[in-house]
This record gives sequence, structure tokens and C-alpha cells, in this order.
Amino acid sequence: METITMTVRPFRMGTDKEVALKPLEEAAEVYGAWQDADWCGSPSPTCGRSEVAGVCDAYAALADELADCVTACVNLADRYGIDLQAALDRVESHNRERGRY
Repeated sequence: METITMTVRPFRMGTDKEVALKPLEEAAEVYGAWQDADWCGSPSPTCGRSEVAGVCDAYAALADELADCVTACVNLADRYGIDLQAALDRVESHNRERGRY
């Protein structure tokens, strides 16, 4: 199992409702980008079709939408002072108990 480590800087934007809705909006955009990327039939960033600098445009767009979604979730956690690392640790523990790792 690979561990993904990242730094995400939250930023302030909009009303509480707008911040709460943003992860949903971004998740929908992730799904749309996944649909666009899925046409090449394999989860590969080099699909051989519309590539720029060796990376499939559709997969680059999917990566960007995933990053937007993560950032939106971090912004929401920050808005309410949620310890996201503690929550991630709890979720990982539950997933271990369920045999997902």
C-alpha cells in the first residue's frame, strides 16, 4: 500500500453554505473528468492520444479536479476547526478493521 503525503493550504472564501457545498461541486467535476479520462481504457497518464508533455490531457484534467476536491474538503475542515488528520486516522483504523488494507 502506498502512502500519499501532501501539503494543502486552506484559504477563506464565501459563506458557510458555499464552503460546505464546494466539495460536492468539486466531486461532481471529478466524476465528469473521470468520464473523459476513462475513454482510453486503462488507468494510465500516457494514453497515446491527446498528450501534452507526455501526459494525457484527460488524465491531467482528472488530477486537477481531484486536487480541487481535496482543497475544498480542507477548506471546509479549516472553516470549522476540524482536525482532519485525526479524522483520517480514525477512518484508516475503521478501514483496517474492515480488512480494506
